[in-house]
Amino acid sequence: MTTSSTSTSVCTFSIAPTSQKFTYSGGTATVNVSIQSGCSWTAKSNATWIVVKTGNSGTGNGIVRYTVRRSTSSRTGTMTIAGQTFNVVQSRY
Repeated sequence: MTTSSTSTSVCTFSIAPTSQKFTYSGGTATVNVSIQSGCSWTAKSNATWIVVKTGNSGTGNGIVRYTVRRSTSSRTGTMTIAGQTFNVVQSRY
C-alpha cells in the first residue's frame, strides 16, 4: 500500500493482485486499483514485452488492462501502478 497527500486529503493506494504468472504464450489480464475518490494514479510498464492496453491513469478506483507478449524464454518484468510494483513472471512452458 502506498500513501500520498493532496492539498485536501491523504490518498491510500492498493492494487490487486500484486503479481501475475503467464506461460510462454502470454496473454491479457487486469489489475484493480483501489483509492479514495478524487485521488489520481498512473500505470506504466517497465518492460517492452508488457503492454498497458487501458487504464494508463485514472482518478479514484480503476482497472489496468495489460498484455504480455509471447516468448520462447523465461523472463520477469514489472509495471508501476499507483506507485506500487506489480510483478510479471513468464515461463517458457
